[in-house]
Amino acid sequence: MKQKLIRFLQSNFIIWAFWAVAVVIELTGVCVTSGRFLIRRPFMWLSLMSVFTAILFAVKRPKGRYWCAFSFMLVFFVIDLVFIVVYDMTGSTFDFAMLKLRGDAMAIIESIPINFVYVSVSGICISLYLLLARYFLKKVPAPQRILPRGIIAGVLAAILFLHGGVAYMENRNVNPADLSYKLYSGSDGTYYDRGILGNFIDELYKGAFFSKVPLGDETELENYIYASRSDVTGSGYSDYHGIAKGHNVITILGESFEWFSFMADLADAGLDDAYPGGFQTDESTLRALYPNLYKLYDTSTVCLNHHAREKTDISENQSILGNYPTDCYINYDYPENTIPYSLPNILKALYDVDSYSFHNGEYTFYNRNVHHESALGFAKYTASEQMVASEQFKNYFAENAERNLDSEMMEACKEQMFPADRRFNTYITTITMHGQYEQRKNLDEHYAKLFAYGIAQKYADKSGSLENAVPFIHYAAAALELDKAIGVMMQYLENTRNAQGERLADKTIIVLFGDHNAYYQSLTNDVKNIFLEDGTRNYTDLFRVPLMVHVGGTDLRDRITKFTTTTDIIPTILDLLGIRYFDNLTYGRSIFIDEESILYSRAYDVFVTDKMFFTSLKNVRYRSADADDAYIAKITQSALTLLDKTSHVNRIFYYDFLSGQRAETYYAKLREIN
Repeated sequence: MKQKLIRFLQSNFIIWAFWAVAVVIELTGVCVTSGRFLIRRPFMWLSLMSVFTAILFAVKRPKGRYWCAFSFMLVFFVIDLVFIVVYDMTGSTFDFAMLKLRGDAMAIIESIPINFVYVSVSGICISLYLLLARYFLKKVPAPQRILPRGIIAGVLAAILFLHGGVAYMENRNVNPADLSYKLYSGSDGTYYDRGILGNFIDELYKGAFFSKVPLGDETELENYIYASRSDVTGSGYSDYHGIAKGHNVITILGESFEWFSFMADLADAGLDDAYPGGFQTDESTLRALYPNLYKLYDTSTVCLNHHAREKTDISENQSILGNYPTDCYINYDYPENTIPYSLPNILKALYDVDSYSFHNGEYTFYNRNVHHESALGFAKYTASEQMVASEQFKNYFAENAERNLDSEMMEACKEQMFPADRRFNTYITTITMHGQYEQRKNLDEHYAKLFAYGIAQKYADKSGSLENAVPFIHYAAAALELDKAIGVMMQYLENTRNAQGERLADKTIIVLFGDHNAYYQSLTNDVKNIFLEDGTRNYTDLFRVPLMVHVGGTDLRDRITKFTTTTDIIPTILDLLGIRYFDNLTYGRSIFIDEESILYSRAYDVFVTDKMFFTSLKNVRYRSADADDAYIAKITQSALTLLDKTSHVNRIFYYDFLSGQRAETYYAKLREIN
């Protein structure tokens, strides 16, 4: 018996080597993304490994087994590497809906950050296998078939059945029509939870078998939509309600726009030491460098405690719709849905205002060319390909893969963006500040300005070159370009009058906000010196980004310190315009009322407040010292309310519930309350 056991172990050494290499590859991938050399719930990964192990046992010839095991290792290595790259770029784990982004994948990045530790460790392990296993092939006895082929096939089938059982058990509580389970799940939000391969397979199962949204009771859903009204509940109904009635609206999404792009600290929020890796200079110098951003800052209501934790397309939709469903990307999944509660559709229905959208990126990126006009209700979407007809605009991305310039977009399109002969609602998505943050030739004038003010010298090498400088200086140059664009816009609004002889600047709301932090190359972490594994800094401050609301023709200059988020933008605009709405369809609150929102990130599956950061109540990754039990109870209720709204929104999107006659009903009810 002992001899048989020894022979069994020797003859199947390739399988043991396969396990050893696969374990190291997977755990190294988990470690470089989550900081832990362990998988907390390895059931999916182990069941997957059992399938591959059964296949290897079925291969009797040593060389065949050798190459088969190598192929499996290579597949594991490549799959893990892809998701590590995605994680390093975005900070998010893979979910099934990401497959919809595959067509835009290469347009998102300028360079691919390859993780050196993962590639080195995995490469060494695979190389050792190739050399040592081949050497021992002739030194050990050939494997013997333990069981007949029929029984082996039966065992493999049983393992596959077990694998499916594991998938069911992992996702049995998933219900897109009742998301309350998310608050109590054990999800960690990193690859530490299931491993990279385990998460990948689990998401494929979830997307294929557990993502269907049941419609449920249609009467209940319709009643829910109209059950809560902003002027009745108080949500979105502030002392400033209607102060900008009849105004135009400009909403600007500043790509990766952070406070440290033009500030050395945020003293108004009590964050004097918030950016130790940012500007090391005085405020007067920065005001001279960024005059237009400071002008907007000084004349706006500023949300000092504003947070965003989403991708650009989601933040964009949240600031137009006020909500977003889970487990999908609506630009791709529901690009032609009827969404009567979007700001463009509301303004069209109530005041016959046409809305226009502009972005100096590619026309088809994120499927905006379809989604913006068909679903969101914009009369026209204009991207870089349509701007090149203007002498003021050059498509740098098409020519040399550099980001296009925001100021050139403003110059080329300002008359279409801000027409003087009619009331307008204009949405602008910028791109210059999008990473990667490397030297760009089209930012040369801004580098020169940074040198002139004594900022860039400390980042340059002995020859004065910034080619190998840290990302922050390139980000600062890109911020100068945004400042220039804001200047073009403000000057045009101040110098242009409408048909009534009023300056456009006095009749326009301007909203400028950051869609997310500057996560590329860990820029935000480095500038703010905030890392999850540290625990000495408020981790939620990593996602604190600007929101400024300028109301032309008024002296509204508040400093808002309550927690706000991207979904608060639409309620705030509607509040200022004096428009009442059905607030079960909006996740946020007007910034001018006391009630605070809670942030739930669809892309990162995480809840955020200014005192807590958690994937569920079982996995709280940050909790401030003053987040007592009463606060936890309050946040729990807020989270459940938000998840209930999102559950209903899932049903609305999945079935295009507000299309046809229901859309007409919505518009009729909207007119009734306005």
